[in-house]
Amino acid sequence: MANRRLTMFGIIGGVAVVGGGILTFALTHRSSHTVTVPVAHHVPSARGHQAAQAPALNDTTAPLLMPVNGTVSNPFGWQYSGALNEWYYNPGITVSAKAGTPVHAAWGGVVTQVDNVDHQGLSVTVKDGNDYETVYGHLGSASVKAGQMIKQGQVVGSVGGSSIYSRQPGSHLDFQVFHGSMATNPEGFMHPSS
Repeated sequence: MANRRLTMFGIIGGVAVVGGGILTFALTHRSSHTVTVPVAHHVPSARGHQAAQAPALNDTTAPLLMPVNGTVSNPFGWQYSGALNEWYYNPGITVSAKAGTPVHAAWGGVVTQVDNVDHQGLSVTVKDGNDYETVYGHLGSASVKAGQMIKQGQVVGSVGGSSIYSRQPGSHLDFQVFHGSMATNPEGFMHPSS
């Protein structure tokens, strides 16, 4: 999975130029830095695994379930980390939870990847249907395999401990929803009771 978290130093003070699938920002803060951000969401195939072709996937018009019992510590979108003195883009939500807490499928679908990926550690990607994918990152363990059909609410793994892959201290889940290649705010799809 491509790196969807971005480190930026300084304040955005330039123009965005889109070309060739890359978004470039000119940054200024005593000096200029150029940072590239992958625009398209690309999930490489799982090593040695082929995803099963599902006859019909889950109806994504149903509300999302919150995948883990915890607190949203970092919302969707651009964030500033005072501790690290940097800007970064969160393409999902970060949910703080105790290590070992079960992580449930927000929607049902077909698991397309279970792998250690850059900046998310162990993660599970699920093709949910209607061109939606959900990604569960910073897992301590995974209880599903690539190609497996899962139902909404089914356990896909557990929350991992703090990791070198994250700006968020402590144990947490990185939860992302993609529609096509566009990162979307998961909270906009949540059931009101979540």
